[in-house]
Amino acid sequence: MRGFVMGDGLGGETHGYDVSTGYTYGFCREMAPGWLDFAARVSGKAVPIARDGRRLRFLELGCGQGQGLCLLAAANPHIDFVGVDFMPEHVAHARKVAQAAALTNLRMERADFVALAEAWPDHFGAFDYVALHGVYSWVIPQVREALVTCLAHATVPGSLVYIGYNGQPGWVASGPFRHFAQLIKQTSELSGLATIDHTADLFGRLQSAGAATFKLLPGLAASVNAMKTRNRGYLVHEYLHDSWQAMWHSEVAQDLARADLSFTGTATLVEALLPELLPPPLRDTILAQVDPRLRADVQDFVINQAYRRDLFVRGEAVGGDVAETRVALLAAPGARETLNVRTTFGEMALQPPAHAPISAALSGGSRSVRELAAAQNRPVGETVKLLLMLMHAGTLFPLAANGTDSEGAHRLNAVIARGAAEGMPYDHLAAPVIGAALPVTGTDLLLLDCWLLSGEHGDVDSLAEGLLQRLDRLGRKPAEDPDREAKKCAGIFLGQRLAEWRRLGAIG
Repeated sequence: MRGFVMGDGLGGETHGYDVSTGYTYGFCREMAPGWLDFAARVSGKAVPIARDGRRLRFLELGCGQGQGLCLLAAANPHIDFVGVDFMPEHVAHARKVAQAAALTNLRMERADFVALAEAWPDHFGAFDYVALHGVYSWVIPQVREALVTCLAHATVPGSLVYIGYNGQPGWVASGPFRHFAQLIKQTSELSGLATIDHTADLFGRLQSAGAATFKLLPGLAASVNAMKTRNRGYLVHEYLHDSWQAMWHSEVAQDLARADLSFTGTATLVEALLPELLPPPLRDTILAQVDPRLRADVQDFVINQAYRRDLFVRGEAVGGDVAETRVALLAAPGARETLNVRTTFGEMALQPPAHAPISAALSGGSRSVRELAAAQNRPVGETVKLLLMLMHAGTLFPLAANGTDSEGAHRLNAVIARGAAEGMPYDHLAAPVIGAALPVTGTDLLLLDCWLLSGEHGDVDSLAEGLLQRLDRLGRKPAEDPDREAKKCAGIFLGQRLAEWRRLGAIG
């Protein structure tokens, strides 16, 4: 891969990409193969199937630290994964984690998209799934063109492509922040992280002093305030690249058409219910637009779209049947609890009569959409609409195609727990039953590390003691009554977390 490396100190180009700080270690559930399959089937499209002994293949272009790809590889051992990134520390991290967990179905490559577009390596071949999350918005036009060429190389008829990107018009309010962050970066010697801090401080003072633009752009204050809790490495990658472009769906669809890719639906599953759930005047105005690209852009204008998760397909690929998809329960809301589903177009309140029967039906194991519909005496179409809301809320997840092999996930999760004890900001565990990952807290990971090192026999007192020892080494402690708080956390871990994780294959 030497010929494809960029930004390596040997004359390579970074193409305006800020490489001063590494990216986050997060996970995107919408990139899970099972989630993508469900989204495709909702749109009536067929999904990739392994035939004649051939394994499915998944490519991520711009995979960052590769933590998400490691989680997917561990949770989907029947799929071969390839991750591409040009920052050496990103690739090194992913390789280190994959090696520690003995993940043989993941390969990391350090490469430049422009060079890959010019000479696609024979050993890369073609893929059933290709994913890009965020990177399309953060690169210069030349690199965006190269990414489209890479997609043409990487896909074949039937391939699914997930592309997440900053949408319009939801980023309008953040424009001033990016402008000043860029200007401060150009006119100072501050590091990327210091530039973000300096810009945030400037905007805080401007807001407090009553700058008029905050009144003209109401979303600006909310955007700046939200940055206080965002990962600073993410903010560097979001705001400090030389090129940054929030795009309308029509622009992205036009770009990807050059790779013979056509839009098929959204991986933000709840948005598949639009425009049906909008007020009638808005719904009817959207539906009156004949051209599908114009219709999508008008809909995004209506909901002030800020981030799209589009699903494209190569060729026709018709014939998907969502009714046969199996669904698993992640975390059931209380049987008498109103479930508030937050979306880009408002908040929906699901009352217990809507969600409780679904949770009850899944409490004994996964069921197909058709089985759930029959159990509720509902049409399949109406059941799908309800499932889309529950999946968006994090209550349900599509079942993995082959979720019985959990050894790789167990190894990776032990590596993740040990890494958390050493200060790594990990926040997910691989869950092979759903072919994806579960969000967890840092405290949960420290307790998991204690439990695993105890031979899976720790009690509340020993786990609480181990938790406090690890927190002390990391320079962290519960704010009040550490002993009581540690025992409370250990009790929840033993009484709830282990059972939840074991049911989804995260632990043995």
